[in-house]
Amino acid sequence: MTIIRLALLQTALLLAGFLFPFTIIAQQELKPAINWLTFEQVAASYKENPKPLLVFFYSNNDSSKLLLTTTFARKEVCVYTNTKYYPVKIDINSKADIKFMDGEVYKYNVAKQSHDLAIMLLGEKPEAPTVLLFDDKNTPYAFKGYKNYNDMLCQLVYISENVQKTTRYNIWAPAYYRTFPPDQKANRIPLAVNWLTLEEALKLNNEKPKGIFLTFFTKSSAASSVMLVNAFSHKQVAKYLDENFYCVRLDAQTSDTLIWDKEYYNTHGKGNYHDLAKIMMKDQMQFPSIFYFDRTNRLILSENLYLSPEAMYMLSNYVVSESYKTKAFADYIKTFKFEFQDIVPREFQNAAPASKPQ
Repeated sequence: MTIIRLALLQTALLLAGFLFPFTIIAQQELKPAINWLTFEQVAASYKENPKPLLVFFYSNNDSSKLLLTTTFARKEVCVYTNTKYYPVKIDINSKADIKFMDGEVYKYNVAKQSHDLAIMLLGEKPEAPTVLLFDDKNTPYAFKGYKNYNDMLCQLVYISENVQKTTRYNIWAPAYYRTFPPDQKANRIPLAVNWLTLEEALKLNNEKPKGIFLTFFTKSSAASSVMLVNAFSHKQVAKYLDENFYCVRLDAQTSDTLIWDKEYYNTHGKGNYHDLAKIMMKDQMQFPSIFYFDRTNRLILSENLYLSPEAMYMLSNYVVSESYKTKAFADYIKTFKFEFQDIVPREFQNAAPASKPQ
């Protein structure tokens, strides 16, 4: 059986794309730290470089102090947060006036003994510590209480890689830990899909047409690794994909020459993305990304989001059954029935915002 080894986040897998800019040229190593910003600084940078917002609400209690001195002091968390988020920290009991992203100025509420901004974002009785993550639609997701660095990274990836658009956090977290098990150096996962090279898939689809399933990933995309371990290594899902498609998995940053209708190269420009990936993804470089092509290599549909085994099977069935020709996917899943027992039906776009995660 083919085995793939997935390193933990503390190794180069998740941070490979981010560590180089932070390499210290001098021999003396700097202590890792979150680059805490003000909302004014975030507003000034956001238009040119949009990223999710992280707001850390803290107080003078022991849990807040512990979170600051342990989890938020870990190199992995610091690098990922500084790279993927605009981080702001606020004392829920601060007496200072704070201008928020909505342009309003919030003050300390003497009657409620909390800052009005904390009350507005966290409710009448704000708790600390709380990490509030805003996605690309400015929807807040609250994670309350002390979290170790494994839990924090799981939460950070959930929002920064837009997993919340397809999967509830209580479904995502177990899938994440199957991929990146805490306190283990590696996870051995059977590779179920019969992955082919792009050249092999195009040749076979020409000789014996049945369609091509193509997915792009990057080594720095944790969601891509989680989908590999959970969706693509699910026996029934993998069997269904192999039966109905020639399957290809490509690194979107590969330096290989790839041939589709012509030769495509990696010119090593911004993001180091391959030209074929940029053209197929229309420069919307969000991973994992999947594409379904028909027997003539014509694109049927694509999706640039993390998919659970359930969602992957439903979407693939939607294509294979040619239901995409007559109905929207949102309507299709309302009556969809699974053919095997270990896949439990769930909605496709089913994330719950705000204070659901704990």
